[in-house]
Amino acid sequence: MNQSGVNLLLERLAKYGQLVDAAYYKGKLTKTADNVKGIELLQQYKVLVPRGDDTYTLNTTLRHFFDSSLNVERLYGLSTDIGSMFKRMDNLIDALFEVAHEGQMEDRGRLEDEVFQSIYEISDNLAAELAHLRTMVENRFGNVHTLAEKKRQNAYYIDRTEKLVRAIELFTLSSLGERIQTQGVFVNIAPMFQTQLIDRLPSFRQNLSDILVILKRYLFEFRKIEERTRRIRSLWLYLERHPDYEFQDWDKKPTPPRWLWKAKGIPIKAYPQVRNPEYTDTLAALASKIAPPKVRTPVVRPRGALDNDEPVPAVVIPIKSYQKEIESLVAACKDRHARVSALQWYTDNRSHFSGISGSIWLQYVLEYLGPRKKKNLGITVVAAELQDTIFTGNAVISDVQVGPE
Repeated sequence: MNQSGVNLLLERLAKYGQLVDAAYYKGKLTKTADNVKGIELLQQYKVLVPRGDDTYTLNTTLRHFFDSSLNVERLYGLSTDIGSMFKRMDNLIDALFEVAHEGQMEDRGRLEDEVFQSIYEISDNLAAELAHLRTMVENRFGNVHTLAEKKRQNAYYIDRTEKLVRAIELFTLSSLGERIQTQGVFVNIAPMFQTQLIDRLPSFRQNLSDILVILKRYLFEFRKIEERTRRIRSLWLYLERHPDYEFQDWDKKPTPPRWLWKAKGIPIKAYPQVRNPEYTDTLAALASKIAPPKVRTPVVRPRGALDNDEPVPAVVIPIKSYQKEIESLVAACKDRHARVSALQWYTDNRSHFSGISGSIWLQYVLEYLGPRKKKNLGITVVAAELQDTIFTGNAVISDVQVGPE
């Protein structure tokens, strides 16, 4: 490591020590025209981390170092496990809810700062864990060289990634996010909670799930490598035991060896050299044996002529007897300008109904002179109802009065 780089970093930290001190004790810094140069330089050295529009906080790793050096007590302890971090934030939220309802304003401000730091720690740790896993996956565990070590690391990171995904899923399904966003006690921390966790957790979970799929695929590939290595090692041991062994040409044997039946064949495709004059006669002999193609002449259909179809005879539906009587009943009520009883009309003209009973006649009148029909004819239809003595809720139609509007 270059010692001049460490000295340069310490000099820059000392030069902008006031900004680092303010970020540690105040919890955050706001970029202004006076401190823009120092903030951008500290951000370049990853001392400050952007948290919003012109808002910066101290890197969580550096904050942990300051806490340890200054013997600062953090509420509910600290942990590098993501699940424990979510649990710690849950405890801080419960404590903040209690002190806010008890009116302890000083403790409330201190707990809000602790909640902010807890949110930053979870967000930064997830981002750092994701970057580390992505690096390990992309270089295929290049820091180790043996297959056994690669398998151990792959199993370790599969378990680690599954725990991260499970922790994010449990936090997403919990009611903590809904409490912070809906209860007025947490109005100060809700915006930062939304931008640093709620908006980023789906992306974290998707990327971790993708890495988990790649790690499981590596597990399968390592198993294939192990099987291939075993076969190569067996061949090496056989050659060690038989140093005089010579490979033979299998194509000179009358029957192929057993291993050849398991080997995959080599695909071979042949193409004729039609431009080589040496093969002109051979190709001409082959071409002469090919039957000529059948020539099909297009079929021309004769032009058709339109036939004069006979008109379809009209079908006249005869008017039924009860329809004639209903029309006569409507005409009578319009001529008399008074209501006419359908039952009385049935009694007076019984011979015209062709054996239709009185109840059926009343039903025909009601159905034929429906709402739309009676509106078009300009009449009113009133049914006289009697309550049934046996079946309650039913009515018996005793008569229908038809009259002008």
